[in-house]
Amino acid sequence: MPRSGASIDSLAVLPFINVTADPNTEYLSDGLTESLISSLSQLPNLAVRPRSSVFRYKSKDVDPQRAAGDLKVAAVLTGRVTQRGDSLLVSAELTDVRTNRNLWSERYDRKLSDALSVQREIAGEISARLRERLTGEQKARLNSGGTSDPEAYQLYLKGRFYWDKRSPEGLSKAKDYFQQAVEKDSNYALAYVGLAEYYSTLPDITYTPLKATLPNLKFFAMRALAIDDTQAEAHALQGMANDGEWEWAAATREFERALELNPNNARTHVLYAIHLEWLGKSDEVLVHLRRAIELDPLNLNGLDNLAEAYVFTRQYAQSIEQSKKVLEIDPTYASTHFWLADAYRLTGKYDLWLDEWEKEANLNKDPEDLMLVEAARREYPKSGYRGALTRAVALLEEQAKRIYVDPAWVARFHALLGEKDATFAWLEKAYAEKSNGIRYVKMDPAFDSLRSDPRYADLLRRMGLPR
Repeated sequence: MPRSGASIDSLAVLPFINVTADPNTEYLSDGLTESLISSLSQLPNLAVRPRSSVFRYKSKDVDPQRAAGDLKVAAVLTGRVTQRGDSLLVSAELTDVRTNRNLWSERYDRKLSDALSVQREIAGEISARLRERLTGEQKARLNSGGTSDPEAYQLYLKGRFYWDKRSPEGLSKAKDYFQQAVEKDSNYALAYVGLAEYYSTLPDITYTPLKATLPNLKFFAMRALAIDDTQAEAHALQGMANDGEWEWAAATREFERALELNPNNARTHVLYAIHLEWLGKSDEVLVHLRRAIELDPLNLNGLDNLAEAYVFTRQYAQSIEQSKKVLEIDPTYASTHFWLADAYRLTGKYDLWLDEWEKEANLNKDPEDLMLVEAARREYPKSGYRGALTRAVALLEEQAKRIYVDPAWVARFHALLGEKDATFAWLEKAYAEKSNGIRYVKMDPAFDSLRSDPRYADLLRRMGLPR
């Protein structure tokens, strides 16, 4: 934590408490919290912890001092939201945790339709209290991408609330609310960012091919940028769209522009690291992931991506250690169980591989994945690791006849078995559709057995990846 007496250079907006008993108003307290994080993140020389870290403290009786220590910040903003009919009561307090000194507090008694102006007032007063010498442009950026339509703002808040659930059902509701927000205000850049994020997340949460979502991801990111070119998140999403089309250089420019606009956005550092991973730039990957974790110490996504990066850089012991650190924070974080399983498999600990794979499938509530691991587990005592893989890939190919399965995922199993012809046959299918998974072909250890094959070098060449 910064030394006492130093200027405040780091801040956490802890989740505002929903005092209203009605859970249907939860979107309002969550939304105000997230909107403040977003607007205050635009301030120069101030690192604001993103929602991925601070929302770990939601619905908990949290000591702000302890939270500040965990998050490594100098100040915290806390608040309470009460809705009674169309009346909205918001109280907020800014505390310098190094001295436990109250820097500012205020209470707002407004109509529900004034939620947007309350958020703007709080952000403006905090920026003044932190003695930021803002230029006119920087002041404008506090409100950039927003709307003057209170109803559109509330629809956007509901969209963010459901998007953050990261479930198929939640994503569907989020899309509806973001769409309603842009119907209310066709120049609401952040609502278009929300729609772009919906399409960027869909292939990871559902059995949806990347090619089905990519056009909409690109369209909505570009729509947001046409309205407000200073939206860092929209530039990062445009970079993701470029990656999906294998326009690697264009993606690099978008990520670098996003970081130029907001160098303290941990999520952008993670997305840029994934982009660099696909290009095989291992050292730069680790630099950006470590920076993301420095900016957002409790961001499970960033911590998990570091475990993944250690697998891709063949540092398996470090990956196992990193995965265990993540699971100490949250043992239900499914993705980390996947990378821990992979690291155990790569180090020959096959019982542990199956255990962690099963945990991941159960946590994701994915019956198809659970069928695979159960089939592999039944086969393993009879015919060992190779038999387990053979049974799993046979079942996976059967599943691919009924649901969408990324061809690169099937290719990965064949590669692990050393079945090169089958591997390249499935990689060609993945290449033809520019699948989500084929972008990992350069870094994934599963494909190490292919690297001396001329077909591998030719595939990288055709994808535009450095060989």
